[in-house]
Amino acid sequence: MTAPKIRLIAGWRQAMAEHNASCPRTHPVVGMTPEELERIQKVLARISYRDWKMLSFIDNKGVARLQVYAFIPDSTTGVPFDNYSLPLPLCPEMSDGLIVDFAFELIKEYEIHEAAERFSIGGNRVYFPHHPNGMPLFEVPAMRAAPSAPAAGPVEGTEATKATG
Repeated sequence: MTAPKIRLIAGWRQAMAEHNASCPRTHPVVGMTPEELERIQKVLARISYRDWKMLSFIDNKGVARLQVYAFIPDSTTGVPFDNYSLPLPLCPEMSDGLIVDFAFELIKEYEIHEAAERFSIGGNRVYFPHHPNGMPLFEVPAMRAAPSAPAAGPVEGTEATKATG
């Protein structure tokens, strides 16, 4: 039996696979026209979430990409830095609604990752979502696989300790 895991990914991968399977273009699409990119940028410009930005750009291989950007404190040092999500390839055949769905799914994945970085018990970050080499992890070991500590009692700040005061 394998140890249980918590997945830190959102639904954009499945939606991307569905789009790619039904789209007449070869993916990733290289050479999107300026008009096609402008349409996508107009859709993304209407999206708001916190003070984050939805970026669309052409990468060095000529592929249009969508990326979430935020200026946030580092989870270890607290020093603010420019932080970016994974860049998703875009296709001019994508509907405005699909682009909006991708933006939302990227935000969800970003937030799940940040929650895993900052979640701790007794100062220990139990879901830390980075490999020692710094690369992000897409799943982490679940705590249900960890042994209980009967002498420790309930975790401070939970409903059990609030009820007993």
